[in-house]
Amino acid sequence: MRSVLSSRRSPSPRPSPQGRGRGVSCLALNRNASGQSKRGHQHSLSPRERAGVRENTASIGSKAAPGLLISTPPLLLLQYLSLSFFLATAEVPNLNYVFPAGGKQGSTVEVTVGGKLDPWPLDVWVDGPGLTFKTNETKGRFTVEISTNAPVGPHLIRFYNADGASPPRCFVIGHLDEQLEKEPNDNPDKAQAIEKLPVTINGRLDKTDDSDSFAVKLERGQWLVASVDAYSIDSPVDPILQLRDAAGIKVAFNHDDRSLDPLLAYQAQEAGTFILQLAGFAYPPRAEVRLTGSEAAVYRLSLSCGPVARYAFPPSVMRGWKTSVRFFGWNLGQTGEALDCEIDALAVDKHVADFFPALAGLENRPRIHLGDLPEQLEIEPNNTADLAQPLPCPAAISGRIDPAGDEDRFAITAKKGVKFQFRLESARLGFPMDAVLKIEDQSGKELSRNDDAGRTADPELIWTSPADGTFVLAISDLIQRGGSDFVYRLEMVEPRPSFNATVDGTVFSLEAGKSVEVKVTVTRLHGFDSHLLAVADGLPDGVISTTQPVPAKGDVTLKFSATDAAKPASQPFRVLAIAPDLDPPAVRVAVAHLKGQNTAAGDLLINQTDKIWLTLLPAKPKAEEKSADQTKKE
Repeated sequence: MRSVLSSRRSPSPRPSPQGRGRGVSCLALNRNASGQSKRGHQHSLSPRERAGVRENTASIGSKAAPGLLISTPPLLLLQYLSLSFFLATAEVPNLNYVFPAGGKQGSTVEVTVGGKLDPWPLDVWVDGPGLTFKTNETKGRFTVEISTNAPVGPHLIRFYNADGASPPRCFVIGHLDEQLEKEPNDNPDKAQAIEKLPVTINGRLDKTDDSDSFAVKLERGQWLVASVDAYSIDSPVDPILQLRDAAGIKVAFNHDDRSLDPLLAYQAQEAGTFILQLAGFAYPPRAEVRLTGSEAAVYRLSLSCGPVARYAFPPSVMRGWKTSVRFFGWNLGQTGEALDCEIDALAVDKHVADFFPALAGLENRPRIHLGDLPEQLEIEPNNTADLAQPLPCPAAISGRIDPAGDEDRFAITAKKGVKFQFRLESARLGFPMDAVLKIEDQSGKELSRNDDAGRTADPELIWTSPADGTFVLAISDLIQRGGSDFVYRLEMVEPRPSFNATVDGTVFSLEAGKSVEVKVTVTRLHGFDSHLLAVADGLPDGVISTTQPVPAKGDVTLKFSATDAAKPASQPFRVLAIAPDLDPPAVRVAVAHLKGQNTAAGDLLINQTDKIWLTLLPAKPKAEEKSADQTKKE
């Protein structure tokens, strides 16, 4: 096998090109007249373009001031200057990028940030221990200290000052050696030599039509595994990878893997120096289809020629247990393709959904999903009703649709009127399967079916048994594909009444003596009908919040009010939804979603946060308020 490239269904509708167009930069792109890309048998070239977002800033014209000063009395002049100074200097931080967007455990990293940074310096909040940002005198520069025990993986950071806070951004703590991309490296003959693997390269596509080239030496039969984090750390880019041999022939290519970010794996047929090229299209898409670049188009490129795990089976382990799993990937174990490990989830925090354990024999830290149900494995043969594997409730079961055309069936014993919830994960875990769930009776008659739940490619089904008896749950791929990596995990439960909550926004501010409204949506699930309250927790001193009953529709507005004497503050807080009449009372922490419109394109490394931010501003002088009100009227 020369290359292993993702053939998964694109996470969102994407055009597909025919014919050969003009060369763009040093990457040959195939497209038709409409700018679409052509899907090959192993991979697709499917550009997404992103409309650039430009921030318009208001300023006070300097030419108008002299005329105003001549005819203005001294007191009003002072008021005008005070207002002008306030408007010119008060600015909420808004970051376009953090570069590099991560660093290695136990290292010190010099970081540059770009965007609205005045007034300087800025303070930095991080979501956990072991990560410290120290402000430099030079605007936009920080020295970041990463402790040796800082948790590996993505972290949220915020930049703030007295006027407000930025939306959260992602900073990744890695375990590999790291280095910076070095320009010029646009062309293969100027490729940056990578002498030692594994390594993570922090780079940036800093101009339109940019591409970055890296030279890697491979021995015959050696695998190169390359993966990119760009879209997933909220860079405005849909990246692509391609690999060329010493003769300039393209030997491997990948565009999308678990999201818009690519993963490329190639086994060298001959020893030599290979050129890996990284480029990208703007995301969200722009009308003009061409390679993108900007200061904000930062990425993290990880390269390895050693043992790398692609996925685990089963893909999930039960929280609080030790579980044996088999990893599949490259250069693993005696076969080179699989490695058996024990995952210890005894001490993992109960709020953690995924973690990145350090495992002997692996160069990467694979993501392991944590569940709370007893885990089972599918047992073949089970593709007909008479061979259906009994499935108790509640349970979680992991399986594969392999070979192509396979269907897995499970026998469910039910009483009339009992409601079941079936939730399958495959695409969300990074597998190429487009799963379908069906409920059948013993004769094979279809009683219920689901393909995609909402905006995801994974199905979810809520079904009520029409009678006492045994029914069959069938799992298949929508277009009858299959393979060893068509892995799924199914949860089956009797749904219990519950609820969750979301906040509309991640950053809020208010002035002393004033108020601000925070919109909260509380969703009642599976017939939950108990009394609910929405409250705020962890507000600054001098700020009080209403406690609001949640109406049937679930939309509620909390009103934060600051006293006249409230002192300036800038800090995170939480919004809680509480069912006070239950014993004990049930509490859900509201989250704010970070993905927004990017949902269909795949997950970010972190998709949501429960750490909402509030900045408490000092009251404006009355003269400023009056001038501002007058400006609004005019």
